Amino acid sequence: MTVELGTTTGKDRKEVVAVADPMTHPHLCLLGGFDFAGGGAAAPVFSRKARAMMAYLALQSGHSKSREKLAALLWGGNSEAQARMNLRQALSAIKKAMDASDGGRFLTDGHSITLNLDNLDFDVARFQALTANSAPEDLEQALVVYRGDLLDGFGLKEEPFEDWLRVERERLRAMAIAALDKLVAHYCTTNDPASCVRSATRLLAMDPLREDIHRALMRAYAVQGRLNLALRQYENCRGALQRDLNLQPEPETRHLYEDLRTRRMTPRAASRIAASASLSQTPPPSPARTGERPAFEAESRRPATHYVKSAGINIAYQVTGDGPIDLIHVPGWVSNLDLAWSSPRLAHVLQRLGGFSRLIRMDKRGTGLSDRNVGLPTLEERMEDVRAVLDAVGSKRTVLFGSSEGGPMCMLFAATYPERTAALVLNGAYASGRWSKDYPWAKTGEQVEEDLAVVEREWGEPADMSNAAPSLMNDSFEREWFAAYLRNSASPADAIALWRWGTEIDVRALLPAIHVPTLIVQTAGDRWVKPEEGRYLATHIEGAKYIELAGRDHVIWGENSDRLVDEIQTFVTGALPAAPGEGILVSVLSLEIAGPPSGLGADLIERYAEEIRGELFAAEGRQIRRSASGFFAVFQRPTRSIQCAIAIRHRLRQSGLDVRSAVHTGECQERGDDFTGIAIELSSRLLDRARPGEIIASRTVRDLVVGSGLLFEEHGELEASGLPGSLQLFSVRKPGV
Repeated sequence: MTVELGTTTGKDRKEVVAVADPMTHPHLCLLGGFDFAGGGAAAPVFSRKARAMMAYLALQSGHSKSREKLAALLWGGNSEAQARMNLRQALSAIKKAMDASDGGRFLTDGHSITLNLDNLDFDVARFQALTANSAPEDLEQALVVYRGDLLDGFGLKEEPFEDWLRVERERLRAMAIAALDKLVAHYCTTNDPASCVRSATRLLAMDPLREDIHRALMRAYAVQGRLNLALRQYENCRGALQRDLNLQPEPETRHLYEDLRTRRMTPRAASRIAASASLSQTPPPSPARTGERPAFEAESRRPATHYVKSAGINIAYQVTGDGPIDLIHVPGWVSNLDLAWSSPRLAHVLQRLGGFSRLIRMDKRGTGLSDRNVGLPTLEERMEDVRAVLDAVGSKRTVLFGSSEGGPMCMLFAATYPERTAALVLNGAYASGRWSKDYPWAKTGEQVEEDLAVVEREWGEPADMSNAAPSLMNDSFEREWFAAYLRNSASPADAIALWRWGTEIDVRALLPAIHVPTLIVQTAGDRWVKPEEGRYLATHIEGAKYIELAGRDHVIWGENSDRLVDEIQTFVTGALPAAPGEGILVSVLSLEIAGPPSGLGADLIERYAEEIRGELFAAEGRQIRRSASGFFAVFQRPTRSIQCAIAIRHRLRQSGLDVRSAVHTGECQERGDDFTGIAIELSSRLLDRARPGEIIASRTVRDLVVGSGLLFEEHGELEASGLPGSLQLFSVRKPGV
């Protein structure tokens, strides 16, 4: 038996969605609430914890989960024995219900539990399968299945489960919004105002700040001759923007409102406005879709390329636009300034960014038009390259826009140079490149090597866009252009080395030191950088604004390119210039001279102090404190602080003396000629762990100097007040030392 659910798609066309009758077929429904039954049997009565466990396992059907993890997820506040007993009771109740329904089964091996849904009709699985298709009929059916948010109205006072539920709710909600977004665009282009009104109204109920959808709804109402509703929709839009963002509608929305208000619309004029809804913010189509030759106006206006020296390396940069805001875009992985203009989609994004800012772009050292074959960089070297470019163009206060792997470097810059950072914008960015227990969203080492094997095998061929930009997978021009873009950005060996280097980055410890206005934009279905990584940044950067866009593309010129630029423009033009925070990110070097057994006189100590100050000056360090035989100094670059410690050790060894040193990077407060803060205290604590001739560094320092050639050996952990956990320590040595 099936139940027919009528849905109007197209002009008065009725589609029939076959849905299993819940009275005769086993089913599990989690969208809009919790509903489980099957085979005509009465619905079992589950405890809240049992329902939560069933939902958790169902969304990961076929994947085994350890009993330990399930117990911690749902009974974290109980003792281990009590949690395991509760788990057994809940599991027994679910197994009995599954056996009665004949719709699913559990597999257990003693340590793990797996739920296989078998013949169970699971609404989440059906919804995800339908949204994976682009046909309007499938999207309409998906939205029939989507009755509401995942486990709507359900909650537990268990933080791990609530965190998981929040992430999954937002993921599925974003998929529903993406489906509605596609339907609105489809009905606008096919001139179906009734269906457009229905889809746009539902989308705005879920995301009332989508100004482009407000405009589409206004146009659809106008085509129907419902002018009063179109004008009222503008008021709804203005009210939502004012209430939630303290913003006014965009000029395009205001012009549409004035046009509707002052002109007597004829049916032809109204149709023209409705048809333009799907075109008003669409990037130029690729030649593969239009048949045009790849000779673009954007290429003819390609800006001049300039160079600036940074530590002896030539860094290429371009400047376009003349807006009142300076914005520098730092791309991910590899790039080529000139080839970027050969893609009409990417050129469109660059032109829009340059429409409201002075857009500064650069190729990072080792890539594109900058010097190649310069070895692996450190994060701080690339940060200094950015500073050199900004100095060359006379930018004193700049918006940093970091994409993907360019994001961590922008975070380091914002924490190190807050006085030069007007705002920070991160898109598809991450804090750590490798999986760990407290950062489980990143890829494991094995997954990284698998990705690199694919890069090496397919380099030079038409690019596989399935991860970078799934929406462009079938666009032959974009695939050919992207392959050429990569080939001209780096050699295969350099590209692989830079990819692997990018996965070693870890800037999590720096996030609390960022005190500039920050916008984080993340695509919900991004296959490279998951939404959890964007949310992690938003949680750990003070006052950060987080926006999650529907879609799957990772690159900035993908399906959400105009929405991305809209969000950036609104953020950087609407925010008042903020004074830099008092905190500043520094690397603190503490050291102490260890003399011979007979001790050192004051005169000798002072002589050696002069030598130490000379090394500090050469490494751009700044002495902030001094004791009888000890020194504290701060650096803006962690590599410099370690290199300075090595140089001091070498110099004093020539006089028969040993120096023990410690380096930690963290946030401090500058008080005239002195610095205070936990970073100073931690550096002093680390020094207590160092033996004569040894240099101790914190995990934070090690993560920041990836690519420096320095070697690190584990040296235990430090427990200290003010830290969320223990701080891992390392001893430092240069290769061959």
